[in-house]
Amino acid sequence: MVKKESTRQAFTARLIAACESAGIVGHGRNKQVAKALKEQGCQISTPGVWKWFNAQSVPDNGNLLALSRLLGVRVEWLQFGMEQAPEPPSLSAWASHKNVFRVDSLDIGQKTAAGIQARDEFVETIHAIEYGQDEARVLFNGRPAENIRLIAVNNDSMADTFAPRDQLFVDISVRRFDGDGIYIFTLDDQLYLKRLQLQHRKIAVISDNKRYETWYLNRDEVESLKVLAKVIMSQARQYQILG
Repeated sequence: MVKKESTRQAFTARLIAACESAGIVGHGRNKQVAKALKEQGCQISTPGVWKWFNAQSVPDNGNLLALSRLLGVRVEWLQFGMEQAPEPPSLSAWASHKNVFRVDSLDIGQKTAAGIQARDEFVETIHAIEYGQDEARVLFNGRPAENIRLIAVNNDSMADTFAPRDQLFVDISVRRFDGDGIYIFTLDDQLYLKRLQLQHRKIAVISDNKRYETWYLNRDEVESLKVLAKVIMSQARQYQILG
């Protein structure tokens, strides 16, 4: 209970900071935010938004994504305190150039605000990649740019699938286990990149490199698992130096 309360309080502090940076201040901000989110198609009331500002609840995944867009901050910062502090809303490259689909890096950093050690499992080797809209629609199966991030893996635990420093494209709108696949998640204040597979009543945590043992999560442990993103595609990092 104490941990959940501190999580809500930390979210509220980030929400207030983001609103102040975006110029949404004063007693009417609950109504302003609720109205703006409703215009984006969200199902939220002014009292519901009031609870966010008073550490009584946190948004669900859909409202969280819409809220991050409204305030001009990254959803992973707003939800978990990861990466950069909020900045005033501005048009991104993909928004200002309608034919460009921009994928930014997932900036996990060395240590999150929650104290989770990122270790050296992930690295930022490319800060952004831009695609034409038609190519992106095929590559990412129609997913919007704000849901996609890229990050490079930097260890060999998934070596049969990814080589060290390969680029991974992840969907940050996936915030829970939604079927077998490869996820970035936290558990017991540790950050992981593993394959999760439902096996009867347990979830197997699998390293595709067979030198690492598979381990299992029971129901109680699954409830403590926090999914940050699901891997949807990878790109091998292979260079041929000429000249």
